[in-house]
Amino acid sequence: MFGRLSSLAARSTQLWLLGPAAAVALLSSACLPLLPAPTQATAANPQATAASSSGTMRIGKAVRGDLNGVLTFTAQVQTKGDVAIVPRVTATLNKLDVDLGSRVRVGDTLAELDHSDLDQQVLAAQAAQASAEAKLAALKAGPKAEVLAAAQANYNAAQARVKSLQSARDNADTAALDQRVKEARTALDQAQAALKPDADAVTQAEATAAAARTRLAQLQADASKANDKAAMDAARSDVQKADDALTKARTPTGTQAAVTAAQRDLQDAQQSQLMARLSTTAFDLDQAKALLDVADAQLKLAQAPASAEEIKAAEASVEEAFSQAELARARARDATLTAPIAGIVIDIKARVGSTVGPSAALMTLVPPDMQVVVQADESQLGQLQIGQAARLSIESFAKEAFTGTVKAIAPVLDPRTRTVAVQIDVPDPQNKLKPGMFAQLAIQTGQRASAVMVPKEALLRMAPVDPTAALQNVVYTVAEGRVHKQVVGIGATDGKSVEIVQGLQEGVDLVLNPRPDFLEGELIGAT
Repeated sequence: MFGRLSSLAARSTQLWLLGPAAAVALLSSACLPLLPAPTQATAANPQATAASSSGTMRIGKAVRGDLNGVLTFTAQVQTKGDVAIVPRVTATLNKLDVDLGSRVRVGDTLAELDHSDLDQQVLAAQAAQASAEAKLAALKAGPKAEVLAAAQANYNAAQARVKSLQSARDNADTAALDQRVKEARTALDQAQAALKPDADAVTQAEATAAAARTRLAQLQADASKANDKAAMDAARSDVQKADDALTKARTPTGTQAAVTAAQRDLQDAQQSQLMARLSTTAFDLDQAKALLDVADAQLKLAQAPASAEEIKAAEASVEEAFSQAELARARARDATLTAPIAGIVIDIKARVGSTVGPSAALMTLVPPDMQVVVQADESQLGQLQIGQAARLSIESFAKEAFTGTVKAIAPVLDPRTRTVAVQIDVPDPQNKLKPGMFAQLAIQTGQRASAVMVPKEALLRMAPVDPTAALQNVVYTVAEGRVHKQVVGIGATDGKSVEIVQGLQEGVDLVLNPRPDFLEGELIGAT
């Protein structure tokens, strides 16, 4: 049996072992576009394919040779983000300078909004700025001679008017009028007080009435005096008198007519007093004094130089006015929308004549170059570097090749898939690529000279005993007709062969088409 097995192994080894020339030919194929290709065994011997299909184990050896590393992926072409063009002001859309699909450069005009109102705001802001600057200049220059002369003349006139009115008032007989007003106010207070009962009198009358009722009740309760008619009549008379007195105390002595008459007398007295205080020129003395105070303040203000606080406040006003003018000019400039990036117009949401504003995008730009984002396996991270070249094959452009560069590698691993995102930038100067196209991607990871390698089909990804650990790369070696599981570390691959960096030596026999259900030490070819 072992002789038959050795013969079978020798034939299989003879069929599937790669010579150096075949290995060189295999490695050189990495320079071609990544299209499905027959395996080495199929290309070497058609009979081997039949043997494989019938379940025959294929045995080969780990060989050493040069390997051009290539990682292959399939992914969709994407844009490198998009830029929404949102107006900063609300206005009518007057003109669109681009169409759907237009290519624009940075600073190109995209659209123009109505700016007539914005221009008026600019003029108003500039006028306010000029006024603030003129006020600041006047404060720094100090008081003018003509301003001082006018303030002094105004003060002299106000002072003369006060003296004239004061003299006229001093000559008027106001003492009697003042006394009349005082007496009229006293009479009004008395008339108003008479409209209400005297609280003290009411309290005293209520106490007298209560005492009379108590006396009558005591007589009625005393059986010895209940028949004393004289005493009972006297007590009832006292109660009646006390009730009458209480009613009188509760009744006001004054009348509303008396109050009205007192109010009229007070108004007449006050009117006479007021007429006496008025001058013959119809200027009130108090008003003249107030005007004199204003004239005095204006004169002092004209004579005093501007304080540091006033100049500082004026300078702040100038700065505020300048800021408002700059803001108005910026809003006017915002009426012309320009391209913030070089790109392509992929969407226009508004029409000429419609009202647009900050609440919605007017159009959308995308950068001219595309990108592809692939999910690389954890085991491939060691082969990936920023700056590596990549080749893309697009079905829609089967005869054209696109090149790209690894731009970024995500710093974290997806714990669920054990993969990491890799971004490849793809220049597209002719604008042929469209978002959503599927691309076959090959990233060149570099040449490995004199590397120990095995066919890709000889490598299995298997779970370890520890369910929390990462998947392991496994080959099954053959020794004395039995298979043995061997965990290996892998390096670069060209899509057909895989570099073994740990766990396997050159020349070791291994199963080229292993099964994941192999048992450790299982005999192969026993069937």
